[in-house]
Amino acid sequence: MSISNKNFRDLKPAEFIECFQKTRRETLKTLKIFREILGSELRIPNLTEANLPIWEFCHVGWFYERWIVRNTRCSFDKSYDLSVDWDNFCRDRTHFKDADSIFDSSKIEHNARWDRNLPTFYETLDYLRKTRDAVIEKIETNSPETDEAFYFYKLSLAHEMMHLEAFKMTAQILNFEIPGLRSKYLNLDFCSESSFLSFNEQTISPYYENYAFHFDNEIFNGETTLKPFKIQSSCVSLKSFLDFLLSDDFLNASFWSKEGKIWLSTSFYKKSFYKNIKKEFKKLTDIDSEFVKIKWFGKDENLRLNLPALHVSFYEAEAYAKWVGMRLPTELEWLLASQNTNFHWGDVWEWTSNTFSEPPDFVPHPYKDYSKPWFDGQHKTVKGASFATCENFRNLHFRNFYKPNRMDIFSGFRTACFV
Repeated sequence: MSISNKNFRDLKPAEFIECFQKTRRETLKTLKIFREILGSELRIPNLTEANLPIWEFCHVGWFYERWIVRNTRCSFDKSYDLSVDWDNFCRDRTHFKDADSIFDSSKIEHNARWDRNLPTFYETLDYLRKTRDAVIEKIETNSPETDEAFYFYKLSLAHEMMHLEAFKMTAQILNFEIPGLRSKYLNLDFCSESSFLSFNEQTISPYYENYAFHFDNEIFNGETTLKPFKIQSSCVSLKSFLDFLLSDDFLNASFWSKEGKIWLSTSFYKKSFYKNIKKEFKKLTDIDSEFVKIKWFGKDENLRLNLPALHVSFYEAEAYAKWVGMRLPTELEWLLASQNTNFHWGDVWEWTSNTFSEPPDFVPHPYKDYSKPWFDGQHKTVKGASFATCENFRNLHFRNFYKPNRMDIFSGFRTACFV
């Protein structure tokens, strides 16, 4: 069988096992890369944008242990099980002592993870292997035949795939390479000239009911009418973004929101992926006509100017859009446009203009902290996928979210406007 182009949401039991084993192999490989670079304790300074790696690898294993291996009610019906106390069905001992208080991200704050006694590299390697074997044994012993019985398996697999991309982001922050990853971006077939796609007034529902799995923030009862708009068919290129970055207008306050102006004055020259380019060059014509040199994954890399801009903060994207007389698309405009065959997506995550918010009548699923804590008005909805996203995770309806000042993610954007 081939699962290369199949989304995790629609996997059958045998396909799930294949996809899970493939994903776990990549996690184990990544763990070993981190150990080679960071040493056996996998410790790094306390960073806002990254987890302590040894904690995060254990957290991935713990999640399967919590929701599958130890879960005596390994089934979830979103119509009837919303009031279940899931802790009552997870009484068995954990592999590591006090694992529920150490590796449950809902119970231990980010900074506290640096203060705990954590497993060694070899203990973590063993843990990931044993949880892999336990999950496979459980699914082979009692194969899930319904979407409800499959829910926790798919939730846990999606969770691991999301963390795999987070590990890649961490590697970029720490200036070391994940072999084979950079080439996925550098070899993108991308055209810097982006046409526009036009859409008449239409009514759209963001909910796609035919999936066998949904995250809680994707369930939306109702429809929304969109005004006529046009949107770029692909993301803004490095060349186009650098044209703004190196113009006199980049520091012009009129192009920045109130929050963006604060970020520009306090964070751009400290944290922006493009800060050194801004310091070194005065205008776009000062740069080679085809490439720009920038430090990426710890190496000086020549990035083709026709590649999509990446590591762009929401504030930078918002300001660029205003500079060219456009705006960022809404989440629903992006979703509607993605149905057009000429809409190119998946190279970089894409900022939308929407604040990440709960759908009407939202009810959290068993993993209550997946969405609910982040409906705080401080996160922006991000759509699409990136070159670093696991192939079996990519999905048009997935709702990602990040704070607008984040630049460590593989994020770009496209522009839109009403017509």
